Amino acid sequence: MTHFPRRELLGLLAAGGLARPFTVRAADYPTRAVSIVVPYAAGGSSDVVARFTAEMLRPRMDGQPVVVENRPSANAVIGMQHVARAAPDGYTLLLGGASTNAVNPHLYRRKPYDGIADYTALGLVGTGPLVVSVHPGLPIHNLQELIAYAKANPGKLAFGSSIGVTLHLAGELLKTLAGIDMLHVPYNSNTQALTDVVAGRLQVMFDPVSNSAPFIADGRLRPIVVPAPRRAAALPDVPTSAEAGLPAFEVLTWFGLYGPAGMPAELVATLNRRLNAGLAERTSVERLARLGLDPAPTDPAGAAAYLRADSEKWAEVIRRIGLVVD
Repeated sequence: MTHFPRRELLGLLAAGGLARPFTVRAADYPTRAVSIVVPYAAGGSSDVVARFTAEMLRPRMDGQPVVVENRPSANAVIGMQHVARAAPDGYTLLLGGASTNAVNPHLYRRKPYDGIADYTALGLVGTGPLVVSVHPGLPIHNLQELIAYAKANPGKLAFGSSIGVTLHLAGELLKTLAGIDMLHVPYNSNTQALTDVVAGRLQVMFDPVSNSAPFIADGRLRPIVVPAPRRAAALPDVPTSAEAGLPAFEVLTWFGLYGPAGMPAELVATLNRRLNAGLAERTSVERLARLGLDPAPTDPAGAAAYLRADSEKWAEVIRRIGLVVD
């Protein structure tokens, strides 16, 4: 008997190459509770977005519950593996994003999961801009002044974050694109790093707009650039990276809904329609705005392409700086 690896087996099942061990009919879905797995502890940004997504989907699930299941530990690996190993029947979903699907798989010497091949993209939920800020005591008011200061004072500018997260890699990307030397200081949490920039113990911060906006509003941080395609609604006077002369410096936080690999196309289309219908509601737009996100309705192919592009970008940055986790 021929033995197939799980990923190949699911591909054959999805293509009709082997009889499925179960039948999923989109017209009957769901007939029981649907779980959205968050591979982090409760209270963080992924958890908050997952709970928003669950509440948005519940009225569209024929009276069945949609629950959030937190599976933290091991830098999200436990929760990610749980979803990858689940049946592709639409009852175990994932709230994924840049860190879990595009960054983490490239950090490990032994890849714990494939952020693309092990999952089925159902659609994006929201995207949000970052803002690069400095302590107001520095003689830096825009991106070009930051680059000039860093070149004149190599290694004197420091930024902080947890190791390997998008905020860390955003700083590494800027260093590469601008040809500058900045020091990364590792922290257990990004909140601690933000506190130290406000206090003047660090000089530069890469952070979601929603986190930094209160400190910018009261003058404790000076924003210099938003590395996004358009200006942030909360910071309308801060230029984008393209406007600042470095268009390749683009970094967005983002979240998407995924299932295990091999989900039937009809079920994928059904979940995508329900997700996008929820995102189109005015209340959803308003709630996402309070989280610093814009709704990002797209079809499954578009969501998959978005993930592939982000994964390729961060894989190159991680390779270049030699960041490896054993």
